[in-house]
Amino acid sequence: MEPDDIEERLERLYESASSASAEGRSEDAIKLCDEALDLIESAGDDTESYSYSAFVMLIGDVHWGAGDYEDAYQAYHKVALNDPERIDARVAVGVALFHLCRFQAAQTQLEMCSLDDAGSAEAWYYLGLIALRRGQRDLAMRHFTSANELEEERFKLPVAISEKEVVEIVERLIQEIPPALAKPLVNVPIILEKRPDEELLFSEDPPMDPLILGLFDGIPLTEMTSDVIVTAPTRIILFLDNIWLVAHDRATLEDELWVTLKHEIGHYLGLNEDELAERGLD
Repeated sequence: MEPDDIEERLERLYESASSASAEGRSEDAIKLCDEALDLIESAGDDTESYSYSAFVMLIGDVHWGAGDYEDAYQAYHKVALNDPERIDARVAVGVALFHLCRFQAAQTQLEMCSLDDAGSAEAWYYLGLIALRRGQRDLAMRHFTSANELEEERFKLPVAISEKEVVEIVERLIQEIPPALAKPLVNVPIILEKRPDEELLFSEDPPMDPLILGLFDGIPLTEMTSDVIVTAPTRIILFLDNIWLVAHDRATLEDELWVTLKHEIGHYLGLNEDELAERGLD
């Protein structure tokens, strides 16, 4: 096959795989990428525009979009080893490690990226997330500010508000829960924590996303029967730092707190994610 023909075919495969990924057809996207990689291998070299790394990176993005962080990490890591000059792949490795709750490894990776390319906004933002998890709020804000200065629209700064004010907002919102919802919650404590600790994160396999906003922990009301033995307390947890991170003004913060609270109440009442989405609580 002539080089121009290979280039054209790889272009079609890349566009088709990207479209399949955007449509949620992960398996189709990965098959198309694998076909492209076989073509590159048979040609004996990368083409001018579509390289081995480009398609493996796309495979990583497909897995990422599907929430498969471990497979995404493996793909990004492969690209970083194959092409160390690709700072985007190296940053993606660090980001994936963070979402896999491998925080020390993520920090090491992202610090090296920030040294090699101080213009990587994503590296600074995730270094901020790691600092925040460690209770280093001032350092976190410096990193968030660096990310914001580089990519203002993508990495907006969280609203300036004290933890005491956030707690007061939540307490007010709890008082505003409609009676029809409040009655079933009488024995369900609503707990406020800064962030999920590692014991909680690793209570599932794979681990929970460290940026989770809230959690219903226990047996849904619809599954409670007289023969159910409850071995742990039923509770709702709101993770205030994580909710704060996605709010860029006070009104947005109140909205996020309210939606997260109702989302977890919905889980307690037995609603699944699709049913919650239908009610605008996703």
